[in-house]
Amino acid sequence: MSAEENDASPEHEKHTLVLGEVSRKRVIDLRINDALLRASDITGTLDGLQIPDGTPFLAEANGEVELLRFVNAYLLDAAQQRAYPLGTLRTQHAAVFRRLLERVRDKRDPCADLIDVTREDLFEYRDHRRSRLQSSSWNSELSIISNFFRYAREKEWIARDPVARWGSTGRVTMKAKEQHVKRIRFLTEGQARFFLEAGLRGDGAAPEARVTFPERDYAFGLTLVSTGLRRLEASLLLEAEIPKSVDASGVHVFWRVGKGDRPREIWVAEAVATAIDHYRLIEREYVVQRAQRALRKAKRDGRLVMAEVLERHGEPRFRIDGVMMRAEQIGDDLRRHAVRVRPDGMLDPLALFVMQGGRGPSLKRFNATFNEASERVALFGPHRDSPPAHLSVTPHIMRHTFAVRMLAALMRHGRETAGNPNLHLTHPLLVVQELLGHARRDTTELYLHHAHRYSDQVPNVIRDAAVRMVSTNA
Repeated sequence: MSAEENDASPEHEKHTLVLGEVSRKRVIDLRINDALLRASDITGTLDGLQIPDGTPFLAEANGEVELLRFVNAYLLDAAQQRAYPLGTLRTQHAAVFRRLLERVRDKRDPCADLIDVTREDLFEYRDHRRSRLQSSSWNSELSIISNFFRYAREKEWIARDPVARWGSTGRVTMKAKEQHVKRIRFLTEGQARFFLEAGLRGDGAAPEARVTFPERDYAFGLTLVSTGLRRLEASLLLEAEIPKSVDASGVHVFWRVGKGDRPREIWVAEAVATAIDHYRLIEREYVVQRAQRALRKAKRDGRLVMAEVLERHGEPRFRIDGVMMRAEQIGDDLRRHAVRVRPDGMLDPLALFVMQGGRGPSLKRFNATFNEASERVALFGPHRDSPPAHLSVTPHIMRHTFAVRMLAALMRHGRETAGNPNLHLTHPLLVVQELLGHARRDTTELYLHHAHRYSDQVPNVIRDAAVRMVSTNA
């Protein structure tokens, strides 16, 4: 098992508890008081208890877990029952529990487990968090806390639920009543194109601002803005999922499993496939060749998973540990660490986007890539297609841009084909919901207002109107 500090949170919190996760790959032989505890015995115990890799847990700074047995029992049971994706369980649920426990321990009881939290503790914690969070974020955090105490009550760990509830429906009175309306931020077509070309690819940039792998960064950004994939989903695309060319329809379709383990169709246009193939032939091949030494060492150390890439009925199939899989059945961990042996004997990562050393893609690296692209764009000075100064362009902004532009285009197509019953698109919102992989339609509806008014001509009209007004009064 591994117990490591998380990366610094946006609030730069100082943690006194350690958030770790089970990882059989990191188990080593231990010598305790001259007795040898073998790694195989530890992993055997984990296997016997059916503890999945990736299960999060909390520990004291010195590694002790005895005082945290109830919160860890909840996390383990949730992991074993697949109540939530393991990544969500770690980054959201376990992180919320750590934050709450650290607050209670600091204010009242330095040895508290979650079952020791009182109603007064929760009210104090609510006031503390509400000063730092928007209403929707606090309500999401409260829902995680509430689920733990409902579970603890059912398990008879506690006699009284500390979450304040009221009425026959058990309404949680600690929820924030005011609703925060999320503002969708997106780029116009011209702004997106300028950011992709000048920012990510570095077209026209000064020598000191050049991009190390311009085609990779450009292809990644183009994939985001053209497919609506989330950052993690796009960064872990498989090389075999994107063909070198698409069929006569001009669009390639494949399945991808994303947030909430929901599969959905991803549509890749020919222009996007061409840009990806350009990166594949030039930069990716260079990186893979240079990475052979590192990849072979990782293979010897057991840090890579060997896979075969086959083709059946025109679609890629993968044999991993003797099991045949379709691409959408391959989890994120395998996507990061699986490699194949090419006919020329070279090891080739299954991942499409690779870093130096043949490593799988790093989300931090892509975040830094977008920050660097924004700085590169700023060096161009005033430009008609520069993103708005108040807008920080992130991978998620590209997803927003896809959603707004796609919804606007589908609604326009629906209006134009309204007279033809064979072509009329009845519900663009549902189409975009499926393309984005949203579980709820009201999440997609956030884009509706912007799609109704979306037009690259709006800024021009506003500028022209202002110029005429100033000229009239001059």
